[in-house]
Amino acid sequence: MEPAQALYQLQELDLKIDADTATLAAERAKMNEPPAVHDARASLRALEEQLTVFQRQLRSTEQEVESLAAKKNAIHAKLYGGAVTVPRELAALENEEQALARTLSQLEDRELELMASAEQAESSMVTATQRLQEELERWRREGSAAHDHIDRLEAEVEKLQLQRAELAAQISPANLRAYERLRPRKGGRAVALVQNNMCQACRVTLPSGDVARARGADPPRTCENCGRILYVR
Repeated sequence: MEPAQALYQLQELDLKIDADTATLAAERAKMNEPPAVHDARASLRALEEQLTVFQRQLRSTEQEVESLAAKKNAIHAKLYGGAVTVPRELAALENEEQALARTLSQLEDRELELMASAEQAESSMVTATQRLQEELERWRREGSAAHDHIDRLEAEVEKLQLQRAELAAQISPANLRAYERLRPRKGGRAVALVQNNMCQACRVTLPSGDVARARGADPPRTCENCGRILYVR
C-alpha cells in the first residue's frame, strides 16, 4: 500500500472515531438530568413554597378572625346585656363594635382570597406534578435507549481504535508524524484526495506533473495551495 493511501485510510478511521466519540459525549449527557426535568422540578418546588406561604397566612388570618369575632361578641353582649346604661358608654361600645365588624369583614375577605389562592396553588401543583412525572418518564426512556446506544458506540470505537493501531503500525514514523501534525490544523482532514487533477479539499486544479509526482510518492507530496497530503488514486 502506498504511503498516501495508508494515511488516507487512517484519516477515514480517525474521522469515524471522532464522530462516534462526539455522539458518545452527547449520549452520556442524556444520563444527566435534562433541563426539562430540572425546570419541571423547580416549578413544582416554587408552587410548594407558594402554597406553604398561603397556608401560613391563612392560618394567621383565621386566628385573627377568631380572636376579633370573640372580642366583637363580648362587646355585643356587653352592649345589649343591660349592665351598661350610661349613654356615652353605650355609644363608645357601639362604635367599637362597628369598627371591629369592619375589620372582621376585611379579614374575612382576606381569608376567602387566601383560600382561593391556596386552592389555585394546589391545582397548579397537580399539573406541575403531572408534568414532572412525564418528563421523568421521558428521561428514563431516553436514558435506557442511551445506555444501549452507548454500549454499541463504545464497542464500535474500541474496534475502530484497534484497526487504527494496526494500520498506524504499517506507516513510517516520519509519515505518521507529518499526518498527526497536520490533522489538528486542517480540521481533522490532513489528507486530500486528488480527482481529475483537482485537490478535493481546496478545489484547486493541480499541474499534471505535480499529480504524477504525487502518485505513490514517499514521503507523500503536499498540495501547494492548502498544504494537505495528496492522495492520488
